[in-house]
Amino acid sequence: MFHRSYRYVRCIMNEHNFITEEHGDKLPTVRIKKVILKDFKSVGYGEITFNCGRQFIPYNTESDILGIYGQNGSGKTSFIEALAILQELMAGATVPSVYADCVAVGKEFSELEFVFDLQYPDGAIREAAYSFRMSSQKLTAEEIRERYKDAPEDFEIPEGECKVVIFDEKFSLLWEDASKRQPIIDTSSEDSPFKPTTKRKEIAGGGKKTLVSLEVNKQLARSNSRSFIFMTDTLKIFEENDNQSLFFRVLIELRLFARHFLFVIDTKSSGFIRLNFALPIYTRSGRMMFDARRPMVIDNEDLEHLREELSDISSVLTQLVPGLFIGFKEISQTLDKDGEAATVTMLTAYRDGKELPLRDESDGVRKIISVLSLIIAAFNEQSVTVAIDEFDAGIFEYLLGEILQSMEESGKGQFIFTSHNLRPLEVINKRFLYFTTTNPQNRYIRLKNISATNNLRDTYFREIILCEQEEEIYNKTKKFKIIAALKKAGGLR
Repeated sequence: MFHRSYRYVRCIMNEHNFITEEHGDKLPTVRIKKVILKDFKSVGYGEITFNCGRQFIPYNTESDILGIYGQNGSGKTSFIEALAILQELMAGATVPSVYADCVAVGKEFSELEFVFDLQYPDGAIREAAYSFRMSSQKLTAEEIRERYKDAPEDFEIPEGECKVVIFDEKFSLLWEDASKRQPIIDTSSEDSPFKPTTKRKEIAGGGKKTLVSLEVNKQLARSNSRSFIFMTDTLKIFEENDNQSLFFRVLIELRLFARHFLFVIDTKSSGFIRLNFALPIYTRSGRMMFDARRPMVIDNEDLEHLREELSDISSVLTQLVPGLFIGFKEISQTLDKDGEAATVTMLTAYRDGKELPLRDESDGVRKIISVLSLIIAAFNEQSVTVAIDEFDAGIFEYLLGEILQSMEESGKGQFIFTSHNLRPLEVINKRFLYFTTTNPQNRYIRLKNISATNNLRDTYFREIILCEQEEEIYNKTKKFKIIAALKKAGGLR
């Protein structure tokens, strides 16, 4: 389950033998400290400094929350998508092509920078920064053939499909013996895999064979929409040279954070839930997709893990929605496609003594169930970061406030959300909130001159009307123009 010590994942970490048992006892708490977006979708420039970046938060203490508010199309989802791209890159994965349209219209590339705070059990503190540029590139004919090689003959291949290209990656680090953050890896040079040369020799070695291997990795990463710095083959070169290097260890700690402790939930998942196609349940092993409409076959070993997961979810769910429990009904025994023992099951809900298929519950209840294991994780583990777009969709506003208040008062991890519902403005501290503006070059701001006694929800409405902030936060609409447009559209029909 999620709510265990960070050391719980030592068995996972050895997937590439990067982390030793000894190192597993010294893993840091990792928090995102600052994010900067440039020419990313509707964001010309946007910078958000998290609360943990504004004050010292000792190891193993309070939660860090970030709520982003603003009108449609003003950069809320852009921020979540930037985190999704970060998660893929630092995990060593390929950035999906759906993010190729994130480069702002008319710009050659976007620039993203992320700053991390790492706090260790022995009291040591380090600050790491990872930045990169991304562009969009049309797929070649060969790449299109490879992508759609298994498509049916009558499938119409979309035109002008693109992929993400990642380049000019930079990694810098501030540690206890340094006076300021120092560049460790800079891939923007064309005549070298990366600079500074002294750091390259220290991390990877200086042999000709190593230089060739690094250059090959750099080209492969660019063509495969991956990070050169965090790809497995690059890290293996660093490990072979010196697996005790401070720089190597921090890179592995960030990769581990991305693979097992950073979760980004976009609106696509919510769409599955609303349409009742599937119920995604997020676990540290990854996202498990359950058919919400009909029975499905689950391996018996996986069934035991699912039983534990649903038990934990139910223990919290019944406090949020009194009298509601979830589980699964075992219908029959069978064999899976590999010939292993399996069970035909259906997800069910128990309410008022009745057992019903979970598909009959509301969208809001199913969404809470879907993300509840992540909420539990962010509440209990200081190194877990969860980001959810449109967290309020389908959730009763009072319940939304209760969840966020609980996270603020007693949680340990980092919780990021976007919302249209303004209830959280009344219940969580203003230091956890950012607002989008109408200025693409200064997209995210905190409201200024807000006293402790102000109701932030009322203040937000006031700012929309009176525009007393340095930046306008709402592109004003006029009701009579809306009415006229509706009538005109009806006349055209």
